[in-house]
Amino acid sequence: MSITGERKRIHPALWRPFADGPITQPPPDLMKTSLIFGFPMLSPILAIALAAALFPSSLSARVWTNDQGNKIEAELVELKGAADQQVAVLKMANGRTYDVPLASLSEADQAYAKKQITEMDKAESDGVSSEESSGPSVFKKLLAGKLVVSDGKRLSKYEMEKEPEYYAFYFSAGWCGPCRQFTPSLISFYQENAEAKKTFEIIFVSRDNGEKEMENYMAEEKMPWPAIKYRYVSRMKEVTKYLGPGIPCLVLVDRQGKVVADSYVNGEYVTPASVVRKIEALIAGKKVAASPR
Repeated sequence: MSITGERKRIHPALWRPFADGPITQPPPDLMKTSLIFGFPMLSPILAIALAAALFPSSLSARVWTNDQGNKIEAELVELKGAADQQVAVLKMANGRTYDVPLASLSEADQAYAKKQITEMDKAESDGVSSEESSGPSVFKKLLAGKLVVSDGKRLSKYEMEKEPEYYAFYFSAGWCGPCRQFTPSLISFYQENAEAKKTFEIIFVSRDNGEKEMENYMAEEKMPWPAIKYRYVSRMKEVTKYLGPGIPCLVLVDRQGKVVADSYVNGEYVTPASVVRKIEALIAGKKVAASPR
């Protein structure tokens, strides 16, 4: 879901009950923002009608009500943030977008927003998302049937519900001291961003000396992400080609295999933490320049 327009926090003056009438002297920077503000001398209903004619809104635009009973008309772009601190990104008819805490909206609007996002996510998983139309995936078929996940006792088959936009291949091993030091922080980051799995997925690529060592490492660290089955790792050159000179090594690539972030830049080890920071930027909707190796 792309985000267009200028994003700002909604100015308090924008939240006005339609019944209160238009604001005759809005802040200068908001004169072109509110559907009502553009026509301060007209009744609210006529102002909205004229605004809609001049600034046609999307079919998904609706009237949103906050917990104070105030209203605005806007289109839902996306929900972002942690589950208990979600923010609704609303786009006005003039193209500007605003971040609104989901909890500040009415219960009906909160339910509507969550339902809409669920439906959009389902459409993406059915293969109609714009990201999937950008080109064929290198990894979707390659990894199908070759992933496992640990429940702390044993490994079991894992299938991704839908393909992420980016893969973070984590080359690591239980015998590696620096890996043991870094893995817990990577787990914390992964769990804190569980709602971002449509953006990225970590795939563990074991450098252990055997399948049992890999299984023990995953169980001991309680790795929450999937791993490539040990017997397939050595054969999967499409993935192992991203491995740097040493581990831990975290490499972020897009569906087409283009490196977005790497633990090695121009041959220098910049650590997996630098890759995590780029993943954070992607989750926040920022553009990230490709990383040279």
